[in-house]
Amino acid sequence: MKAKTFSKYLAKLEATASRNEITAILANLFSQSSAKEIDKICYLSLGRLVPQYQSLEFNLAEKTMSKILAYAFQKSEKEIIEEFKKSGDLGNIAYNLTNSTRGGNLNIIQLHQQLSAIARQTGTGSQTRKTQLFSQLIHQLADPLTSKYLVRITIGKLRLGFSDLTILDALSWMKTGNKELRPSIEKTYNISADIGLVAKVFKQGGIKALKKIRPRVGIPIRPALTERLNQPEKIIEKLGQPAIEPKYDGFRVQIHFNRAKKIVRIFSRRMENTTVMFPEIVAAVQKLPAKSAILDGEAIGINPKTGKFLAFQETAQRKRKYKIKEAAKKTPLNVFVFDVLYLNNKSLLEKPFFQRRQLLEKLLAHQRKILKLTPQKIVKTAKELEKLFYYWVNRRLEGIVCKKTGSFYQAGKRDFTWVKYKRAMKSHLADTVDCLVMGYYRGRGRRSTFGIGAFLAGVWDPKKEIFITIAKIGTGLTDKQWREIRQRVDKINSKKKPGQYFVPKALIPDIWASPGLVVEILADEITKSPLHSSNLALRFPRMQRFRDKKPTDITSLPEIKKLYKMQKQ
Repeated sequence: MKAKTFSKYLAKLEATASRNEITAILANLFSQSSAKEIDKICYLSLGRLVPQYQSLEFNLAEKTMSKILAYAFQKSEKEIIEEFKKSGDLGNIAYNLTNSTRGGNLNIIQLHQQLSAIARQTGTGSQTRKTQLFSQLIHQLADPLTSKYLVRITIGKLRLGFSDLTILDALSWMKTGNKELRPSIEKTYNISADIGLVAKVFKQGGIKALKKIRPRVGIPIRPALTERLNQPEKIIEKLGQPAIEPKYDGFRVQIHFNRAKKIVRIFSRRMENTTVMFPEIVAAVQKLPAKSAILDGEAIGINPKTGKFLAFQETAQRKRKYKIKEAAKKTPLNVFVFDVLYLNNKSLLEKPFFQRRQLLEKLLAHQRKILKLTPQKIVKTAKELEKLFYYWVNRRLEGIVCKKTGSFYQAGKRDFTWVKYKRAMKSHLADTVDCLVMGYYRGRGRRSTFGIGAFLAGVWDPKKEIFITIAKIGTGLTDKQWREIRQRVDKINSKKKPGQYFVPKALIPDIWASPGLVVEILADEITKSPLHSSNLALRFPRMQRFRDKKPTDITSLPEIKKLYKMQKQ
């Protein structure tokens, strides 16, 4: 497939907001591609070069791209910047400056190779080399439309309004003309979170070939998620005699280890490779008495003087790219491992939880530092469950997670095999809500100094694959949080409303935020609302913290509706 043809498909995708139309366009795009091309097409259409868990970034900001365009088209940097201030889109500037309409002969594989070569430029003189290579590529392509999307992909501004999950629908549509194969395709994606690999295997051999894919060290498994219940009696009724574990207020880590291949990888909840940030975890994993393993756990900071757990915001400071050794000394981590998904080259996903737990206990039997076995107790009654709940809450933890002992590991799913019971559930609203920051409103009075007075929060509608509004939040933040939320939004601001947003006119913010910033919100209750596009609203919402989650992993509309119903019980 020619790069020019691919760009025409991107233009079609950008021009439509209909979910079914987007799915059909993608399906047609995939039909026209070869098995060697489809993985690259998937990555590029999502604005990436590689799967989420691999680290290959362009690291080119808009300012740098302005310099590149000036160099490529023999313009002054001032001219490019002035035009950017007017249009707010460097892609459109590249489109207008690319005069040729003949189009080059570069195909999608060659385009991907050249973009990858640009991204791999590092060290002294790398910016100069990137500028020269990018300029050469634009002139080689000689096509305005391709230049436009090339620029947007490179600076992380493609955002065509769909996610990996839409691609799963489109793969099914490519074969059947409908979404009937989506569940089977998603099952494979859940255990091998590489959308390009899934697309390639499916293109080559269909569902039969996908079923042969197994978990592999180095490719993250989409983490299992918890449901909510707000009464101990209901938890016992649903799970029988569950295993009770403390719920730590840290960040999720999925640890991959292969001794023979000398592999240790640590992945976040968002399936990003964070290995380099946690050298002490890497060192501890290398001592495990196993050939290979994939572990699921929660990392939490420890006060080195008192040994007590740190608050989430302090733990979160460990997620950094610089001064890692100093941070490890200041904020040491413990990883409380609660599951083993793979051991000694065998998948354990379809082993019942109690068997996985036995293997985990044996694996961690002699681990005393860093890696620790999550405490667990089986309970028979609601009274025992409540007692354990207060035991852990009194130790400054969030609450407990209750697990069905005979359940398989539900990769990428939320069901009633794991149920959380948190401190927040003692209030009217049964849990906090993870929301996407969709934009902010400029401040007045004292807050005019912050440049922000409120922000718009939304939840995810998985059926329509859009973000819908649920709260306009103007209270409950510290001065530091107000400044930080504005700084974070300004880094991902959008000149126009993102295509995946459904926002009523009365709630349009002054500054739009592209999907990316997730916050945890505590509220008194959920009420019906004709103002918000979710038809529900959070009453007295207060921001608790920033969350390390993908936008599509936030609280969904079906979950919000469940929370709303739980209030009445």
